Amino acid sequence: MDDEELNIDKILEIFYSTKGGIDKVNAAIDARLKPNPNRSLSLFEKFIQSRLLRNPKVLKLPGMEITALEVVYLSQHTSLQQLEVLDLRKNGFGDVGLDAIAHSSIFSNLKELDLRSNQITRVGMESLAKTTVLTRLEKLDLRINKMGKRWEVKLLETGNFPKLTKLRVL
Repeated sequence: MDDEELNIDKILEIFYSTKGGIDKVNAAIDARLKPNPNRSLSLFEKFIQSRLLRNPKVLKLPGMEITALEVVYLSQHTSLQQLEVLDLRKNGFGDVGLDAIAHSSIFSNLKELDLRSNQITRVGMESLAKTTVLTRLEKLDLRINKMGKRWEVKLLETGNFPKLTKLRVL
């Protein structure tokens, strides 16, 4: 099973079938990934928790080869509800990861989001443009992705980012 097959619906199905216990959820997801293990979600969970203990409002994970699956997992992680700064640059999770971020209420308190160099294309940007969740964003960095400068104007025209003062696309 690859990252694309284990999407939000599958994770939610696992969540409900295990009655929501985080250790059971992680074990069930890890078991589904065994044929192609990239990184244990249990280990990823512990790593995220250790970072949040330092500062529950800031999570910086640049260049850690975070997959789309792990971003989907983060988008369901209730411990991230206080998060104001999320730095996921240089991971390459693409449009699936951006879609998970853009539509997760977990990230509704984000003020700064750095998604540089993540292989994001027009498809992911269309999803981002439709979000109604990221209304508190003040800074958004999308440089070094696979879309054009026109997205700077398009995102601002949506009206979905009323507090956005710093947007970098190219």
